[in-house]
Amino acid sequence: MTKSLKNSIAVIGTLALFGLTAASAQASVALTNTVSFSQPIFEVSTGDSLTVELTGNNFTLGPDGAAFSLAWDPSVLSYVNTSITNPSWDSSFVNADSAASGLIDYVFLAKSTVGDAGADFALASFTFNVIGNAGDVSSLTLSNDPYNVGFISPGAAPINVNYINSQVEITAVPVPAAAWLFGSGLMGLLGSMRLRKSIAIS
Repeated sequence: MTKSLKNSIAVIGTLALFGLTAASAQASVALTNTVSFSQPIFEVSTGDSLTVELTGNNFTLGPDGAAFSLAWDPSVLSYVNTSITNPSWDSSFVNADSAASGLIDYVFLAKSTVGDAGADFALASFTFNVIGNAGDVSSLTLSNDPYNVGFISPGAAPINVNYINSQVEITAVPVPAAAWLFGSGLMGLLGSMRLRKSIAIS
């Protein structure tokens, strides 16, 4: 192997290692000003009641006002109600007029008292009935409110927010172990009865 070829391989190896290290460091950096649900995926069954919690995390400026919209698939989830977290929010307004079509187009929260909500805070919880079938999926999609109020600091300055959506998956209801045992026992009993009957006939 020539010296220049060895040098080329060494350079390529160093660049590849640098790229992997940089990508790893970038992935480990937490997003600031994130608004997200308590988990990325909710696994539910048809007929369940589902309550999802919405929180703000890693805010560099604590907001004293917030407004956003939430959308979902109405063939999978049926809206029940919204519960605002108090504290940290003293007043609120929720427009759920379009909930039957899978949209709460305006949730507004405010702090009437002096101060802000801090870097990490609870926003609200949303409750749904699961009406879809096994295999159905619905995204829980967050976005800016139609009036573009968004999140604001105590000085009324806007705060850019990273919305992180979640997904609801309807899984098949597993058959309980007791049902399997009962079924196998019943089959054994029927088999035993057939055997006795065949012996009696012969």
